[in-house]
Amino acid sequence: MNAIPTVNTWQVALFDASSNLLTSIALFIPNLLGALILFFVGIVLSGWIKSLTVRLLSGLNLSKLFQGTTFSKFLEKADLTTKIEQVVGELLRLLVVLIFFIASINLLGLTTVTEVLNRILNYLPHVFAATLIIAIGTIIAGLVEKIVKGSLGTADVKTSRLLAKISSYIVMVFTILAAMSQLGIAATFVNTLFIGFVAMLAIGLGLSLGLGSKDLVKTILEDWYKDFKKQVK
Repeated sequence: MNAIPTVNTWQVALFDASSNLLTSIALFIPNLLGALILFFVGIVLSGWIKSLTVRLLSGLNLSKLFQGTTFSKFLEKADLTTKIEQVVGELLRLLVVLIFFIASINLLGLTTVTEVLNRILNYLPHVFAATLIIAIGTIIAGLVEKIVKGSLGTADVKTSRLLAKISSYIVMVFTILAAMSQLGIAATFVNTLFIGFVAMLAIGLGLSLGLGSKDLVKTILEDWYKDFKKQVK
């Protein structure tokens, strides 16, 4: 006698489970289609942005600013011949794709994945700032190298090249330290290293000037002393 109510209970439970599943699928499909469409729009838009960025930067001849710099020479040694315009364009394309991907995931209600991706997205400005610092530092390093080499003239070619390279590398060291600080990589260590590097340069410059110009300083002091004795007499 109790078998029929038990069967009915199973039927009701099975019907409710099936109904809930179909309802969830029916509600999820529009969100899935919307997420796919949104992500597809992001891919198309990112391609347009990359193309536009490459054209604009090519018109500004951005690659010429990096010619002859330490950074460009490093890329040549590494067999990386990609132009800077293509690199910037690709970075912007990936950024747009990531933004639309996060929006698509959020539309699906996957909050945990969205939180992780949002953290990555919030960190990207630091990456772009560090990239900009390296780009500007590379240009400045190239200009400093040319200025030092040109100011020394042809008096001593080897010495002028050496000093020009040292000046360029010093600028690049400061640039890399600034970029690492912007990225928040071992901030305390970077600050300590920066202070130590500045102190090393100051001590080295002081010793070089002191030892190199001691004869000149001796002559000047002797002349001052002789003039002082004449005035006393």
